[in-house]
Amino acid sequence: MMRYAWIVLALLLATCAQAQVPDTAPQTAIAARLDALAQQPLGVLRIGDHTLGALVSRFYAQRADAPLWQSAARLRALDDALDGLVDDGLAAQDYGGDRLARDALRLQEHVPMTDAQRADIDVRASAAYLLALLQLRHGVLDVDAFYPDWQAAPRWPASAAWLQAAAHAAEAGHITVAFDAARPSAPVYAQLRTALQRLRDEAAAGGWPALPAGPALEPGMQDARVALLRRRLLISGDLARTPQGDADDDDATLANAVRAFQSRHGLQADGVVGPATLAALNVPVTTRIEQLRLDLERARWYLHDLPPRYVQVDLANYRLDYYDDGRLAWSTRVQVGQPRRPTPVLRSAITQLTLDPSWVVPPTILREDMLAKLRRDPDYLARNHLRVFDRQGQIVPDNAIDWTRPPSGLTLRQDPGPDGALGLVAFRFANTHEVYLHDTPHKALFAQTRRAFSSGCVRVENAMELAQLLLGDPVRWNAESLQTAASYDVTRDVPLNPSVPLRMIYWTVAVAPDGRIGLVPDVYRQDPALRAALGDALARQQQAFALAH
Repeated sequence: MMRYAWIVLALLLATCAQAQVPDTAPQTAIAARLDALAQQPLGVLRIGDHTLGALVSRFYAQRADAPLWQSAARLRALDDALDGLVDDGLAAQDYGGDRLARDALRLQEHVPMTDAQRADIDVRASAAYLLALLQLRHGVLDVDAFYPDWQAAPRWPASAAWLQAAAHAAEAGHITVAFDAARPSAPVYAQLRTALQRLRDEAAAGGWPALPAGPALEPGMQDARVALLRRRLLISGDLARTPQGDADDDDATLANAVRAFQSRHGLQADGVVGPATLAALNVPVTTRIEQLRLDLERARWYLHDLPPRYVQVDLANYRLDYYDDGRLAWSTRVQVGQPRRPTPVLRSAITQLTLDPSWVVPPTILREDMLAKLRRDPDYLARNHLRVFDRQGQIVPDNAIDWTRPPSGLTLRQDPGPDGALGLVAFRFANTHEVYLHDTPHKALFAQTRRAFSSGCVRVENAMELAQLLLGDPVRWNAESLQTAASYDVTRDVPLNPSVPLRMIYWTVAVAPDGRIGLVPDVYRQDPALRAALGDALARQQQAFALAH
């Protein structure tokens, strides 16, 4: 009897010991799935200098390969958050959203699955989740591939804390919150998302009517197209409805609505529907949606890690903004490079001001612009206060040069003065393009709506006001002392300490005072290349998720 009891006890202990052995099958299946992912198109998707497979492996390494997405509710939360990316100009299918929805249903209905099948669901969900977080934070495309001088922060989230925070958000079901935190926090990004949602609603309702060609529509004209114009402006929200739900029939109100539309779209705001305004009104809503998708991508490049104090030049909107303590403190108009000599997109820092600057004529301008004038006009140099120097820096007499066959090594320099090409002040910053911000004698051109006139540098309206703001010393450098210092015909460099960050951006978004969004002309024709690259990248991404197993 005693022997039998010992046998029973031994069997019970063995059974308990087996029950205490942890089930490592899910982790083993996850590890095998990660190994397979590294060889598949999804795993080799690039994130900066790394791969998505490497990121997902790191994510699971911090979890000891424990699964994360075996809850139907958690997987549905991810799927819902991916659906919300449509307002970011992205789509759930860019991240395998269709399969995630089916996977959530399988988990909810307790469909029998192997460990390998469960691991496949888990790893694909983690890949979608992490990739969406990264692309909301940095953009789908690499900004440095388009703008090498932007010098963006690395797209690889090396921090273990970042991966842990992402895991904790998923475990808590706060996936939408995690996506919101990854998006740019600047208010304009939320405005862009709202504008895109509105455009999609307008597209679903059939879009807007096209206005037939004809004479320019001016306030007070009797034209059958006026009713169509009112309907068009009602749809876009530029014309308000009366309490009865109709458009206001007042001609002045209609003209103001046209001006509002024109201002939002980078047009001369004269209230007249001429050819340019007619063309902008007739751009299909689907085209506007595509334009806004491109600018949401640009926003993900530009709107992170904004310094509290900086200067931003918005090239397509011909505008310079000065931010102090994170707020817009001052704004002015600018002239930028012609389309054949575009002003570059870059990040740098303004390190010094040059008061009463002389101007050294760049070789490109001398070769392509000035030589023909010098050959035609023997007084051109004297009239423009230009002097010629040889390689040794010695002045060359005007009459000693045959401009039909000028010797190499010549440099043209314009003497300082208010009528000089750089005006009274230039703002210097490091860059490889030899461009800078500066004052200009061509002040009448600021009245133009489209101001792409320069050879690449940025001409600043009210440049001395900007100098005063950047120097930030109202005692030593007030308006009067600056004007005096710049009027001696003696060039003087004034360092900025600390330097002021500079961002020169290109995007075709215009934000109206009421926060509404418009789209301005693509002056440098950069949209087609961006559209093609973004479409190709997302198509490859969709295919990679479709093939993942």
